[in-house]
Amino acid sequence: MSFRYFVILLFFILLRLPTYAQDMNYAKLIVNELCAEKYKGRGYVDDGVNKAASFLANEFTNLKLKKFGNSYTQSYSFGVNTHPTPIHCKVDQKELRVGHEFLVSAGAPSCKGNFKLLHFNTKDSLDLALLSKKIKKGFTQQDALVLHQSGRKNNKIIDSLQFYHQFPGLIIFTEEKKLTHTIATDTDKYASIVIFDSVIAGKENIEISFENQWQSALENKNIIGYIKGKRTDSCIVFSAHYDHLGMQGDAMFPGASDNASGTSMICYLAAYFSKHKPPCNMVFILFSGEEAGLLGSQHFTKQPIFDIFKIKMLINIDIMGNAENGITVVNGEIFKEKFESLKSLNTVKKYIPDVKIRGKAKNSDHYYFSEKGIPSFFIYSMGGTGFYHDVFDKPATLTYTHYENVAKLLIDYVYKICL
Repeated sequence: MSFRYFVILLFFILLRLPTYAQDMNYAKLIVNELCAEKYKGRGYVDDGVNKAASFLANEFTNLKLKKFGNSYTQSYSFGVNTHPTPIHCKVDQKELRVGHEFLVSAGAPSCKGNFKLLHFNTKDSLDLALLSKKIKKGFTQQDALVLHQSGRKNNKIIDSLQFYHQFPGLIIFTEEKKLTHTIATDTDKYASIVIFDSVIAGKENIEISFENQWQSALENKNIIGYIKGKRTDSCIVFSAHYDHLGMQGDAMFPGASDNASGTSMICYLAAYFSKHKPPCNMVFILFSGEEAGLLGSQHFTKQPIFDIFKIKMLINIDIMGNAENGITVVNGEIFKEKFESLKSLNTVKKYIPDVKIRGKAKNSDHYYFSEKGIPSFFIYSMGGTGFYHDVFDKPATLTYTHYENVAKLLIDYVYKICL
């Protein structure tokens, strides 16, 4: 075979390759772009979330999605607390890295000082008795209260400190396995950090400085577009949130799994249906404000830009980086018949290892739709490293196992429920 003939043959073979290979490259491109440094973790430092919104609105243009009105975007605003400037921390003169050994609590006000560490084990009854006496006696602003084995939520010790108006200069919560960041839509009355227990245990002193910046009305955008189907009297909605946790000091939270991967799946499906006319109208929504408390989807359901009661089904997608163990369907127990329809499709086609059922949960953007009686699923994949709300959730950690097969299952499901 001549070299020229071989090249021509190879060219035609490549032309005949399944389009999903090209689509997979597109999905990865979206993830890598959203996790790029210029978007600052798609949060509320340097307007990262709105820079990501501009990119995604432009992507909807490239995909030739139609607009509801004159724009792909729906704007709203809310308050958020951030820590954008450099953060410094030393424990017994050892420098620590924010995001790696400790985190500033999301709602914390500014703090700067050299503090004496006062250690109490919240699982020890004697320590709790001593701490109760200390709270009543009072702290100084040079004290740092270390609460070992403590949770930050529903913490009775914090309630007691607030009751006696006896907050120390700094409160330190400890974790043993993982640091998990979040977003605060208000500011706390006390400065606090979260640190690995092994880093702070037995230490005597902490020197720390950080500044908070409260933004009372930060503009956010939902991104919405649609594809006209063969039937236009109803629609199916695919949604995902594109926002993440942004920056804390110089620590960036890329949010590859949560939820650049889910956002890429929305773009992947939109790309498919832009080339294959769907059986009914397809709406694609990318929400902001999810990490701040489902604020984008809450706003949309209060002020919808189309008749949401024409939605036959909403499928909300999150964490699509690795489905080696299949997917879980939140609200599957609420909309049991629709769940069984999805599961039976997978049983026949054998796309993914499992389609697991779960009940109602207020854990993503499906929630406010289902509260209005709209059939809504929240689907997330099972598998992967478990990096979540931390600095390690990067594109390199995603394997995209069964990513294409999840998409195929969802595409088949669209045709099934549009009948």
